[in-house]
Amino acid sequence: MRGLIHFGITAWKIECFLKYDYVGIQTVGTTAIRPCQTSVFDWRIVSAEEMSAEDMMSYFLWPNRTSCRLAHDFGGHMKRKPSGLDGQKAVCLNPVQVAPPPGECLVYSFGINNEWSFDDNMERYGCQVYAFDPSMKEEDHDRSPAIHFFKLGLHSQDTTNKKGWRLCSLTSIYNMLKKRHGERVIDYLKMDIELDEWAVIPQIIKSGMLDKIRQLAVEIHLPIKDSPEQMRDRVRIIRSLEEGGMVRFDSKLNPWYSGTFKLLDLSGPRGYEIAWYNSKFLNSKSS
Repeated sequence: MRGLIHFGITAWKIECFLKYDYVGIQTVGTTAIRPCQTSVFDWRIVSAEEMSAEDMMSYFLWPNRTSCRLAHDFGGHMKRKPSGLDGQKAVCLNPVQVAPPPGECLVYSFGINNEWSFDDNMERYGCQVYAFDPSMKEEDHDRSPAIHFFKLGLHSQDTTNKKGWRLCSLTSIYNMLKKRHGERVIDYLKMDIELDEWAVIPQIIKSGMLDKIRQLAVEIHLPIKDSPEQMRDRVRIIRSLEEGGMVRFDSKLNPWYSGTFKLLDLSGPRGYEIAWYNSKFLNSKSS
């Protein structure tokens, strides 16, 4: 099975497409950079227990792009050193059953940091956008008729942190806003919450809220102090989304966020933007 890409659509062999040094992953110390030892294949067939440190990083970067016939990036701004686009989010537009319905879509956007390009683009696409960030020096307000800001953060439970930020679970936020948008599907949920994703994702799955999400985009953050087993636990959390019916269709590394994982004997990206759609909608005629 190794050496093949299997996405339910097609399969072909690609020799050494995803070299570890290609994605910026290098062994550290006196160990030489490992030559390409594997071909791209479907990471769903490999258990977390089987993965080496390099495998885990390659799993995070695995884009599985053939699962979506048409994906566009929404938002983003140009950065330097290295030059490139940052802040964009991949949105799957085909298969149409999983695409946010233009003109009537609902977006939850967690983590703004005064960078509104994604939210503005989703408004132009035709969505009502609910944006959240407890770190910004702004109170609740409507940025526009379709973009509604809340000084509130996403967490695994309802609490107030040491900085005085109000944090709530997705269930609590959804119930709070249900009076405004009704009982409906969240067509796109964006999450960039600086490590809290590792507590939030299991809570979303446990609460059943995953069934209400059509597409999900998460920037995952990897602590450089992780041991191999701690990193393996993070693989298991991402894997639990995919075992729960979420189909990955994009992943990009963050070239501005990297470091050395000393306990893994690796250096490389610490952030990955991963996007999924919910396969339960593939056979659904309506939301």
